[in-house]
Amino acid sequence: MTLAKVGRSVRPWWLALAGSLLLHVSLLGGLGWQLPQAQAPHESPPIEARLMPPPKPAPPPPVAAAKPKPKSRVAFPLPRPAPPPEPPADVAMAEVDEIVAVAVAPEAAPQTESRQAEVEPAEAEPVAEVVWPPLNPLPPRLDMRFQVRYGLARGEQTLVWINEGESYTLTSVAGATGLTGMFYRGRFVQTSRGRITPRGLVPEEFWDQRGDKRSSARFDSVNDTLTLTPAKGAPRHFAYQGDVQDALSLFFQFALTAPPPAGQLAYTVFNGKKLRDYVYEVRDEETLETALGALRTLHLARAADGDGRFEIWLAIDRHYLPVRVLRSDDKGNEMELVLLSISP
Repeated sequence: MTLAKVGRSVRPWWLALAGSLLLHVSLLGGLGWQLPQAQAPHESPPIEARLMPPPKPAPPPPVAAAKPKPKSRVAFPLPRPAPPPEPPADVAMAEVDEIVAVAVAPEAAPQTESRQAEVEPAEAEPVAEVVWPPLNPLPPRLDMRFQVRYGLARGEQTLVWINEGESYTLTSVAGATGLTGMFYRGRFVQTSRGRITPRGLVPEEFWDQRGDKRSSARFDSVNDTLTLTPAKGAPRHFAYQGDVQDALSLFFQFALTAPPPAGQLAYTVFNGKKLRDYVYEVRDEETLETALGALRTLHLARAADGDGRFEIWLAIDRHYLPVRVLRSDDKGNEMELVLLSISP
């Protein structure tokens, strides 16, 4: 056998042995295997101290997006639950309304109820009807005649009362007599018309005629206004409150209401030219000598107000009719009426 043949036969074995050794070394090195080393039993490991800066606060962790729920895997279809039985229509609608109300404003229901309770008007208490004292009855017609004294002038005045149930008419006519009639011609006529109510007279119209001059006034008791149309000039308007009387109706208002023995009476009075508020004081009873004999009278006087004097005596036993009147104006001119007769 030649060397060349021996070399060719030995090379495969050597190569296989070298490859096996390389494989074992690589395996042992990959596991980090090393021979144990002996350490001194009494030596402690060295301690090393270092100053370190405080750690920086860690940033907040990022909010992780919600992971989608995994789809359930069902091998076979599940049966659907049976629908609940439908309630009756009215019950179903009531439940729906209740659910909607709670869903929209669950705490607003009590407030709404309280507001509704406030909005709802309280039941009005019954207003007690005013009960007026009964009026002093008067005959359907009365004709009264007076003697008039005005300064040096003398005359007569007639006063006619007509009662038509719910309405009245009062007419006064005055004229000079005797020698005075030669200097004072013409007549002085006043008329009052209105309604008779449980509280007395409510004038509606008033006329005043002095010779050829005539004025009129209308009362609006609904709006408490008076419109005066004078003999000359534009109409004038007045406002008032409460009871109002005119120069004629005041006499019979006293007669119908029969003033008490004491106290005060307040009226708004139209004298033919303007409205004024007056207070009348009820004074003592007095006995007067008249053309009809001695009469018991109730004396009333107007409180001092700068409009002059006004006093009246009412015959207690003759329907509280006026039997004497004293007047004076702001100029000091005084007029007196004294009863001459009453009919019927």
